[in-house]
Amino acid sequence: MTARRITGFLLAIAGAAGFTACLKAMLAGFRDVIKVDGGYCASGGPYVIAHQCSNADIRLLLIGIFGGLLAVAVYAIGTAMLGKPASSAGLLAWTALFGLLGWNFIATHGSVITGVVFLVMALGGFVVLLSSVTSDLRNPRRPSSAVAGMQPLVRAAVPPGFPNASPGLGTGGQQSPVATMTVPTTVPSPAPRASALARTGAWLFATVAGLGLGLALSAALITALR
Repeated sequence: MTARRITGFLLAIAGAAGFTACLKAMLAGFRDVIKVDGGYCASGGPYVIAHQCSNADIRLLLIGIFGGLLAVAVYAIGTAMLGKPASSAGLLAWTALFGLLGWNFIATHGSVITGVVFLVMALGGFVVLLSSVTSDLRNPRRPSSAVAGMQPLVRAAVPPGFPNASPGLGTGGQQSPVATMTVPTTVPSPAPRASALARTGAWLFATVAGLGLGLALSAALITALR
C-alpha cells in the first residue's frame, strides 16, 4: 500500500469516527429537545420564550451539526485518496443522518409521517450508494490491453510493380511477399477487478473501524458537552 493510500485510510477512519461521534451528540441534543422541551425550543429575541433551549442542548446540536460537516469533509478526502469516489462518503453520511433522524422522529416523538419521509430519503441515498459501489465492481477502471504475442489480424498482398512498393518486393510475375499488420485488441484482465475489490475492501474496513471508534468516543463527547 502506497503512502497516499495509507494516508487516505487513516483520514477515512478519522472522518468516519468524527462523524459518528458528532452524529450521536446531535441525536442526544435532538432527543433532549423532544423529551424536555416538547419538540421545540428557542433562545434570545424580544419575546417571552415558552421553551428556553438549555446550554447543553445548544452545544450538543451545534457541535453535532458543524463538527459532523467537518468530519464528513475529512472522510470524503480519505475516501478519494483510497481510490473511491468522494461522493460515496457523502451518500453514506446522508443515509446514516436521515435514517437515524427518521427513526428518532417515530420512536421518540411519535411523528410517523415525518419519520417515514426521512427514512425514504435515507433509503434513496443508500440505493444510489449501493448502485455506485456495484457499478465500480462490475466495470473496473483502467482496462489493460494485451499486445505481446498477438497474432496478425490483417494481411494485405502487394501486387508486383505497385508504385509504393518497397525495394526488394517480387517482380517479373513472381508473387510479392505478403505485408502483415497487427492490430492491438483489448482483452479482459483480472487486474482491474482485483484493484477495485481492494479499494472497496479498504474503504469499507476504514469505515467500519471509524464507526466503532466513533461509538466508543461518543459517550465521552456527550458527557463533555453536557
